Amino acid sequence: MSTMTQSITDEAVTTRLAMRMEDSLQAFAVRAACFIGELDMPYSEEFDGHDFSATHVIAYVGDEPVGTVRVRWFQSFAMPERLAVIQRFRGHNIGQMLLERCRKLAEGRGSNMLYVQALPGDVKYWEKQGWRRLVSEEASSGAKRIVAMVKAVDPSKPLPDVEAPEAIVLGHESQLDATGLPRGTASN
Repeated sequence: MSTMTQSITDEAVTTRLAMRMEDSLQAFAVRAACFIGELDMPYSEEFDGHDFSATHVIAYVGDEPVGTVRVRWFQSFAMPERLAVIQRFRGHNIGQMLLERCRKLAEGRGSNMLYVQALPGDVKYWEKQGWRRLVSEEASSGAKRIVAMVKAVDPSKPLPDVEAPEAIVLGHESQLDATGLPRGTASN
C-alpha cells in the first residue's frame, strides 16, 4: 500500500494494487459507477476481456474505494487506461496519484514509456499531468476519436519526437468466441 500525505475529510488517501478478487471487484465497481453510470457507456465497451491480464491500482479514502486505473503491459511500455474517480472525490488529485503509482510500477518493470489513448475532451487533463500528444491529429478508433499520448517513465530521459505509427500501433481487439479464439477464424 502507498500512503500520500494528502487527506480528505481527515482520512488518508492511499493506493493499493488489486491482489485479491475483492480488490478487483472494488476496481470494477468504481469503473462501472463512472463509465456505465455517469457516461452511459455500454458494459461491453467498459469490460473488454483485458481485466484479468492487467494490473489494477485502486485509490482509497479511508477504507472506501474512490478511484482506479487499469494498466496493461507491453514489451517496452505500459498503458494506463480506464482511469476513473468517483465524482464526489474529484478535484483532490486522486487521478494524478493513481497515474504516479502507474509510473512507479512501470519504472520498476523496466518500461521506458507510458502510453494512453485519450478522448479529445480529456486531452487537457492529460497534458496538465505532463503527457504529450504523439501526433497533432486525432486518430480514429472505430466510431470514437482518440488522441495518442505518451509520457516518459523517467522524466530525466525525455522521449524523442515520434508519430504514433512509428511508436505504437494498437489495433482494435478481436471479438472472442466462448473458447477464447477470435470470431471468424477457421477453428470456430
